[in-house]
Amino acid sequence: MTKNLPFVGVVLNGGRSERMGTNKANLLLNGKTLLESSILKLKEASASSILIVGNALTEEFEIEVTVIKDLWPNEGPLGGILTALEFLEGTELPVVIVACDFPELDTKEITDLVKHAYLNKDSIIVPRVGEVNQWMHSCWPTSSVEHLSKSFLGGERAPYRAVAGHEIVVLDRKNESAYFDVDTPEDFEKVKI
Repeated sequence: MTKNLPFVGVVLNGGRSERMGTNKANLLLNGKTLLESSILKLKEASASSILIVGNALTEEFEIEVTVIKDLWPNEGPLGGILTALEFLEGTELPVVIVACDFPELDTKEITDLVKHAYLNKDSIIVPRVGEVNQWMHSCWPTSSVEHLSKSFLGGERAPYRAVAGHEIVVLDRKNESAYFDVDTPEDFEKVKI
């Protein structure tokens, strides 16, 4: 069996969960919170370390995680992405960043992102399902900080616009369930079936 390539795993846990009506990270599915499930999937895929950007207590988890405060709370996921990449600046490892609301993260999908990141060192690796790029389930090089910071400080908050002009590798994916995020109570009911 081949050993997976190392990477840093990051879970974004700073959203307001307005459409859900409750904190998505704390939703229980199969005896684990969505946040805990995300952490365990990243570790299973060979994350050498795991960061949580936003609010979480490290004693909640069975494995070691580092919790860092979002430098730009309530400014959308791009602020969380930047917070993680700035914290990790200087690391050569790829950084897989996922939102906390993917109940069916797939380790094979994660390791495939990492493999492509090693082949395309300074590129952002983004999976695409159908016609939709999955920015909240992507692999980012720390070398993208300057580019993203410039966009963010210029007022941009959408990752897909902030990356304009940066090297991007898009991977067409077939495993739609791995990229399904729960934004509403109806979405959560679908994954409980």
